[in-house]
Amino acid sequence: MKNSPTKKITEILQNSSLTRIVQRANALNALNDKIKQLLPASYRKLYRIVNMHDNTLIFEVQNATIRQGLLLQQAHLLRLVQQDYPEITQLQCKVNPNFKL
Repeated sequence: MKNSPTKKITEILQNSSLTRIVQRANALNALNDKIKQLLPASYRKLYRIVNMHDNTLIFEVQNATIRQGLLLQQAHLLRLVQQDYPEITQLQCKVNPNFKL
């Protein structure tokens, strides 16, 4: 049997995919909290941020009515978000009927 050097658990965890997933989830939660402070209070319980990629911020909403309301305000909301996150060029809303805050 070959003797392999002992590795510290922290070194193994730092390079694991689980750690990257947790870091990504934490970053999205922090982004969600910051965006909630930027957008009007009337929208706060209606959405959550589920992802950000390719300069697109992806929101999740409970139904099509809320989605339409956000889409009608999309240009205004995008300007508010771009004040702190100028790299965001697009907002996308997805309907999830199981969405609950």
